[in-house]
Amino acid sequence: MSNYGIFMEKLTSYCVIALLAICTMVFFNYSGKSQILGIAKENTDYFPFKEYALPDFPNNTCTITDYGATTDPLILNTRPIQAAIDDCSKEGGSVIIPEGKWFTGGLKMKSHVNLKISRGAELVFSTNPKDYLPAVFTRLEGLELYNYSPLIYADGIENAAITGKGRLNGKGDEWENWRDEEKDSLEKAYEMAQNDVPVANRIFGKEKYSLRPSFIQFVNSKNIWLEDFTLTDGPKWGIHPLYSENVFISNVKIKTDGPNSDGIVIDSSKNVLVENSVLETGDDSIAIKSGLDNDGWRVNRPSEDIIIRDIEINDGHSGVAIGSEMSGGVRNVLVRNLNIDDVDRGIRVKSLRGRGGFVENIWIEKIIIKKADRVGIEIDLTYDSSTVESEAEKIPVVKNFQIKDVRIEETQRPLRLEGIGAIPIEKVLFSNITTENSEEGILVRNSKDVEFQNVTMEKLEKKPLFDIENSENISH
Repeated sequence: MSNYGIFMEKLTSYCVIALLAICTMVFFNYSGKSQILGIAKENTDYFPFKEYALPDFPNNTCTITDYGATTDPLILNTRPIQAAIDDCSKEGGSVIIPEGKWFTGGLKMKSHVNLKISRGAELVFSTNPKDYLPAVFTRLEGLELYNYSPLIYADGIENAAITGKGRLNGKGDEWENWRDEEKDSLEKAYEMAQNDVPVANRIFGKEKYSLRPSFIQFVNSKNIWLEDFTLTDGPKWGIHPLYSENVFISNVKIKTDGPNSDGIVIDSSKNVLVENSVLETGDDSIAIKSGLDNDGWRVNRPSEDIIIRDIEINDGHSGVAIGSEMSGGVRNVLVRNLNIDDVDRGIRVKSLRGRGGFVENIWIEKIIIKKADRVGIEIDLTYDSSTVESEAEKIPVVKNFQIKDVRIEETQRPLRLEGIGAIPIEKVLFSNITTENSEEGILVRNSKDVEFQNVTMEKLEKKPLFDIENSENISH
């Protein structure tokens, strides 16, 4: 049996497990009417995606104007909106944000609440850091600490939603001037983590040590439903589930600009489905992370069992990225039916010596990359743009990828594998890959057991078709 046959046997075993565990997946909308959202077996054969139901909210409603909210641009509505959330959580129901522009500071989500942003409604968030105090527990760039609250924040809740056709506006351009000072704060946080300083003593929500918060963050939460709204210009990351489970994100539109403005960041979370959404971001459109170096190993919570499908990406550094903070591990990810345009890299795994951790069991299929300036699809373990330099020596373990049915219309290099010699990238299958216009061929370094099936490169400007270095068992 070939080396790759062993991998295929493992895939077959995953299929058997999935077929025994999953027949259909049923979700419920806020009115209680059931609907099938289509996680059919062909999307879950690769790994057992756990069945879960979306929150089912009672007909109880709490409209923010009943609590004193006003559209006066000189008045923050933080207190009345929070009062509506707190009151509605007692019996469960929907907090209604009516049509109009509503100015607010930081909000805390509660269990059993659907924050429903009506069509024509816009929540405009303050850019005054004092409106996001007291500091809350969070993780930023893979490091646990206390910082200014995300604009919408939750910790330890369940059965909650943000839905509706309205808009969330984070006024991100007014947060950008923090970026230059932020590097010193992140280096301080990294040093604390490396020295095992207790998280309770890592306090950064103050003037001297300022870090931009995420826009929406659910921490240690379960059964979260985010659908239909538009999110624009957060301070940093857009939607950020952390240590959370059973997260459903559908039909959202995210448009961000500026540094580190990733759209959706899945962080040490499991059973996450992202679908039917449109993203245009200033950084990675969708990122999967699991902690940085020592802090990631200490927490030891992977991101796993993730489906990303039917997504349109129109701008960003990468369409989908795994890493570089992946020290807790990433496993069982399906990326399917994506249209990607005007990015630096289409789909990217990025890590480096010192991260440790693992990335394994990744399926990428039915992808159209119209324009990727640098690389169509890459697995790169020599990443050199990390905010902080790693002080460790652990090498990431990266293996078991299937990448198939991909069309890359324009790029500098269609495919790139760049491993580390001591522990190479292993077991990668490329099949049915078409490149229509590229400057350079396929690069494979420090890798083993890599197979190329039915790979076509048209209009290649510079040969060779394959540049293979320090690798073994490469078939094409």
